[in-house]
Amino acid sequence: MAAAQSDKMSLPTRSDLTDGVVLLRQPREADIEAIALGAGDPLVAKYTVVPSPYTEQDARDFVSKIEQHWDEATAAVFGIFEAEAPADFLGMIGLHDLVLEGTPGGSAEIGYWMSPGARRRGLATRAVRLVSTWAIDELGLARIQWCALPDNDASRIVAESVGYRVEGTLRLGMLQRGLRHDQLLGSLLPADLIR
Repeated sequence: MAAAQSDKMSLPTRSDLTDGVVLLRQPREADIEAIALGAGDPLVAKYTVVPSPYTEQDARDFVSKIEQHWDEATAAVFGIFEAEAPADFLGMIGLHDLVLEGTPGGSAEIGYWMSPGARRRGLATRAVRLVSTWAIDELGLARIQWCALPDNDASRIVAESVGYRVEGTLRLGMLQRGLRHDQLLGSLLPADLIR
């Protein structure tokens, strides 16, 4: 397990993740305009809790906090790119509410979204598999939680194709820009992961 033990568990030194097709790397200043454009897409706004409308300043604020969250071991966020086009931003994926402690391991919640032009190409599935494998193998997570609005079929299909299991519905479990919605809840345990 790569997470170091001290007074507080920490994330390993940041490195890119890739399967040869998808590349996950830390978002940079150069990605801000594309992040704002992607997060401003109506489907991203419909199915996530990102601000809406989403501005370049929102993207700038988000990117500026990614390294801090990594250092504090509270979140591990990556931009999604194709390995052959590492400057062309396609989406975001991250582990949030990260807890590295516990027996038999820690926990987190996975979240992801893709820009319109990157959808329906299998890239989200590859990204979810990469992050989930890294979280289990390198961070020693025992549970990764997945949540989505009940009609977000695309997110559910991606999650289930990697091994996540829908466990039920949290009635009014999602707070999205001041409004409560029902929310599907699922999880991935190490034995569930489809590698």
